[in-house]
Amino acid sequence: MKWTKPLFDAIDQLRGLLPLAALAAVAGYTWWLVQSAPQAGDAARAAPLASTPDYELTGAMVERFDPTGARVTILRGSQMSHYLVGDRLAVVSPQLVGLDAGGQHMQAMARSGQYLGTDQVADLSGQARVVVRGVGEAQGPVMFEGESLQINTATRLLTAQTSVMLTSDEGVVRGNRLSHDGRTGITEVGGRAHGQLKAGLSP
Repeated sequence: MKWTKPLFDAIDQLRGLLPLAALAAVAGYTWWLVQSAPQAGDAARAAPLASTPDYELTGAMVERFDPTGARVTILRGSQMSHYLVGDRLAVVSPQLVGLDAGGQHMQAMARSGQYLGTDQVADLSGQARVVVRGVGEAQGPVMFEGESLQINTATRLLTAQTSVMLTSDEGVVRGNRLSHDGRTGITEVGGRAHGQLKAGLSP
């Protein structure tokens, strides 16, 4: 084959275009990588909203265990909705059982409630009722009733900031605030406290 001058000129022009073609190819590949990479907005859109449950259960039971593997809390409900923020469970008709080393210690129920797993706190609303078994066999059970009760299942502290009624073997006491330590059995009723107790005791 005889190489002609026009052919050599065409080859020289092609050689001059090769760097441009390579740059174009690199630019196109870079654009594809940018378009394919996940964006921060995509992650935000994919993550569940704080007001949207990531799962819902019907007729469910949730159990929690301490670091030793002992079961410390049993929570039942006709319906549960779980939210990632705070590891929160919104529960319809909750029934809560708190356990200690000796077995059953506290039982609670209400029309509705929520359980914050990160804080191990249960908020009960609507005809809330909590029955606490006293320390030792000599002390009978104590029942607390109110529209809003809060239980720290880790410390066994029961509190109320609204009207509450306490019923025990000693009588009945009503107040506007409550603090009951389930570990020691010590109860404090605040606000306008009044009630009827057995002879020898005062509210």
